[in-house]
Amino acid sequence: MKAVILAAGLGERLRPLTHGIPKALLPVAGKPVIDYVLDNILKCKEIDEIIIAVSYMADVVTNYISKTRDDVKVRVMTVPGLETGGDLKVVAAHLQTNEPILVAYGDNITDIDVSKLVKSHDKSKGLATISLFEVPTKDISKFGIARFDGEYVTEFIEKPKPEEAPSNLASVACFVIEPEALEQVPFKKIKVEHSIFPSLAKQKKLRAVKFSPSMWIDIGTLSSYMKANKLAEVLLPPE
Repeated sequence: MKAVILAAGLGERLRPLTHGIPKALLPVAGKPVIDYVLDNILKCKEIDEIIIAVSYMADVVTNYISKTRDDVKVRVMTVPGLETGGDLKVVAAHLQTNEPILVAYGDNITDIDVSKLVKSHDKSKGLATISLFEVPTKDISKFGIARFDGEYVTEFIEKPKPEEAPSNLASVACFVIEPEALEQVPFKKIKVEHSIFPSLAKQKKLRAVKFSPSMWIDIGTLSSYMKANKLAEVLLPPE
């Protein structure tokens, strides 16, 4: 099974840090974010190859990966920077696989059980399986929020106001998707959460698994990046 890490963002909200280093290589507790993502994915034995989709400073990411990941099959692919939906479509077309693809975001650190997510998808009849976790009401507007019937997502709203949210269940930004589902994504700059997830929810083809990860750390902005480093001191075990 192939895994794709979407790490193509310019990291504009993290500037000036990302003027000289791609977001995927920013250190959290002294370790690049991409390594946390890779290490968690590699716990899943079904994964035989990982593609890191990058559009900004791809040569820097490629050089780092070539020096640190020679023991596993990890490679970097340059993509046009069409947000999560467009870039994922580009990678899937290149892979030409009929198997489902595991997708993770390159700016999130979590210990979600990837193997459980993959196995849940294998048992379902859905076209995608996303991971969900509960978030505080005050943070609802920061996430994609789902109405969940215990097996399938029946509604998916990206970053709603708390009073308009169907639940407090948010996407952990790690999911499994069938190539067939990506055929419904237009070839343009668009997010998965804005295109395919709402459509699959209406078709009752968007399965979900609820998790209670011990950590979920986002580094999308300067403030969240600083919080991530503080949290890391408490949540992440020493190397």
